[in-house]
Amino acid sequence: MHLGVPTEPGLQAGDIRAFSVRFLFPFLCADALAQNSVTTRARVSRVVHAVVTHRWTACTGLIGLAMAAACGGPALTPSPAPTPTPLPDAPAPPVRVVARVSLPSRIAGTWQVNTVARITATETRPADSRPSVTVRTDPRGESRGDLRAEQRIESRALVSWSMDRTPIGALRATGQVDSFTVRSTLDNPESPTRPAFALLLLDAMLDSVSARVVTRPLLANECDRPELGAVALAKDLLIRIPDGVAVGDRWRDSTVSLVCRTGVPITVHTSTQYQLERLDDNRAIVVRTSAATLEGKGGSAFRALELSGTSTGTQRADVRRATGVLEKLEGTSTLTLQVSERSPAGVPRVQQVVQRIELKAERVAR
Repeated sequence: MHLGVPTEPGLQAGDIRAFSVRFLFPFLCADALAQNSVTTRARVSRVVHAVVTHRWTACTGLIGLAMAAACGGPALTPSPAPTPTPLPDAPAPPVRVVARVSLPSRIAGTWQVNTVARITATETRPADSRPSVTVRTDPRGESRGDLRAEQRIESRALVSWSMDRTPIGALRATGQVDSFTVRSTLDNPESPTRPAFALLLLDAMLDSVSARVVTRPLLANECDRPELGAVALAKDLLIRIPDGVAVGDRWRDSTVSLVCRTGVPITVHTSTQYQLERLDDNRAIVVRTSAATLEGKGGSAFRALELSGTSTGTQRADVRRATGVLEKLEGTSTLTLQVSERSPAGVPRVQQVVQRIELKAERVAR
């Protein structure tokens, strides 16, 4: 059906018909069904007349707007929500780096070692349990009656070691002792001090269960030989420090050794505890604490000896990290021995000997 309405110049009747059908038909049908009245049809005619009196370019714009209104309009694209500004991440807590020991596998050095031993000896008889003979330390070396009141022994040695070291700190070493001298207050003060021997060669092995230093060649008799004093000085320079330990860490060694004194073979059980006290870029400070028990029996059918005792000591070692070389060692120790002598015809004698030792060692350049 075509609505008869005036046309604007340039607008053909066919165009209006197509326009009327496409654009007005939905409105006319909906309004007619709703109102079903002449008034409604008149209103529609006026709307159509108003629309077609505009130019085609205007109609084109209105057509688009009307179609958008009839179809509900294009789908609305929601504006994107503003992206929140990310908050800066909280700084991660700093990672604490624990410094740990790592020493070279080859270590070599030479040290001047000095010890001072002060001895006190007290002899008692079980019958009265009263001291009968006393020999004690006195730095002046004076005499009291027919007994010398002081026994002070000074030892000096120049010790060299060349060591192979494993990551657990075990050492296998060869070394030597030069210029070993011993001076006692019992010696004639006018006599010159001479080395006890010219040169002593040593082999050593140290780990958590063994600490052995021997002469090369081996001594035929190890009882009361001056070489054993030099061996003891050299042994103190061997310190087991495992890789990976940090400040405050502790580690232990437990060893058994045999020595001989006054003709009595003695078994020594030693427990050693190490603690890393300080560690910086240049050095490591290690404290070594030892405790030992001693037991031995010997003698003959006419004279029997029994010996027992304890020993404690503490040493502080200063080790250079870059080379693994011991720079300085200082310490003290105390040895207490109880010696019992029995003979078939005589009264048993008991003597207690207390020996206090101060040790100092420093590396020397050669």
